[in-house]
Amino acid sequence: MDWGMMRLSRAIQISFAPVWLRGVFAILFLSAHMAWAFEFDGPFPSRDYPFAVKDSGIEVQVDAATVVEWLDNESVIFSALKPGEPKLQGERFRAKKDNKEYPGRVVVWNTRTGEVKDLGEGKLWCSYRGYISMVWDELDQATGKAEPFFKKGLYGSEQRMPGWRQGDSQRHQDRHTCILYDGPPQQRAPDHWVYNLREEDGILDLGPKRLQPGEKKPNVTLIRPDGARQVLPLSWPSEVQGVWWNDWAGVYLLAQMRYGGSTQPRKPDTLPVLYPDGRLELYPIPESYWRQNSTKVAVITRRGFVITNDAIFVGALFPNKLRSGAYLIRDDKVVRLVDWLVGNERVALDNSHRGITVSPDGCKIAFKHGEGDRYRTAHTIKMINICEGE
Repeated sequence: MDWGMMRLSRAIQISFAPVWLRGVFAILFLSAHMAWAFEFDGPFPSRDYPFAVKDSGIEVQVDAATVVEWLDNESVIFSALKPGEPKLQGERFRAKKDNKEYPGRVVVWNTRTGEVKDLGEGKLWCSYRGYISMVWDELDQATGKAEPFFKKGLYGSEQRMPGWRQGDSQRHQDRHTCILYDGPPQQRAPDHWVYNLREEDGILDLGPKRLQPGEKKPNVTLIRPDGARQVLPLSWPSEVQGVWWNDWAGVYLLAQMRYGGSTQPRKPDTLPVLYPDGRLELYPIPESYWRQNSTKVAVITRRGFVITNDAIFVGALFPNKLRSGAYLIRDDKVVRLVDWLVGNERVALDNSHRGITVSPDGCKIAFKHGEGDRYRTAHTIKMINICEGE
């Protein structure tokens, strides 16, 4: 990991201190002396729409979560529609066949040359550092039932294998790294809501699923694989809405997703960043952004955070050109990268299905994008290189 690009700037560390001292840290941490999360490299653009947008031209599902990931610094792999498949595949659109969603296909797009390679029918399940897994169903002629199959392995050397069958031993997958482990997930907080970190980092305990009368919701706790616990000065779900591993940066982003104007007076927005060693930083979102826009999904790039506004969750009624789209932010600066619909309509909270992803070098973002009416426009995978141009 190249930590030279991730220099810590005025960070406040929340360590395994006594409870009373952690409380002091929390007060200081959330005070006006808020620390900047990173020092980014390179110049910041001086105008909106500063970078060229490349379009793969390959359509993806509109109302379902599209998995899109980088294979390397040039190539993007994602699930796409096959010719003739409907854009809308949700149950409410009655667009299913044989009670199964259309299988689609998995494609690889070289963002430098424009070449598109079709890997065949199926859906992308997971991708990490060149390792991929694809899943699809096939009809078993003997039983008449559809059975799952996978192709897994390094890109270009995948091996076909059956998916889980009745009677197979239980396994679980680290959704951050795609690694499969024997046995059930190592959840160390029974009857609690949890977010899974990488297997070697542990989990975030969000608190009990049922609170007793008068019981207050506790702060989020980092629980290590060895059982060590660290209380973080964050509450769920108001300040933590997911765990997303940013591989090039070596940190987790616990993105806050708020609607502008939801609190009166409006509270400043921040982006919580968690290091694998337990350090926590809150990066302030510029007031010029949070007073007008929502913070939906965020990723970390070499030039700053890229955050999307509107058009992410089901039922959003304002995917308009005036404010929706994706923005690049750094310190107190904000520029707009694209308009309209960016990312998936449904966002999973376990590192997958955001519909926006950053290349291994931290310079490029690939994202699902549509312009216009959510359910009528074509959604394709596009790319912006924020390390080139202005």
